[in-house]
Amino acid sequence: ILIRAQEVMIKALEKGGTSFDDLYIDVNGEGGYFENELNAYGREGERCYRCDLEMVREAFSNNRSSTICPNCQPRITPHR
Repeated sequence: ILIRAQEVMIKALEKGGTSFDDLYIDVNGEGGYFENELNAYGREGERCYRCDLEMVREAFSNNRSSTICPNCQPRITPHR
């Protein structure tokens, strides 16, 4: 996991990071373009790249949500 995380971080830095608004720009005023590489963020209603199922937005806590593929990222029920 650590090796893959490092690879993703290096790739993100090479592409200037993600710039979801005008606050995240470099010294030349340019935004990053790593968001084009994201597999789930902001893709609600689009097809999953892996299994072709429709991506859905799922709420989790304090009015927060995340876009997921219900097939590739199934909800894990905590053991009690």
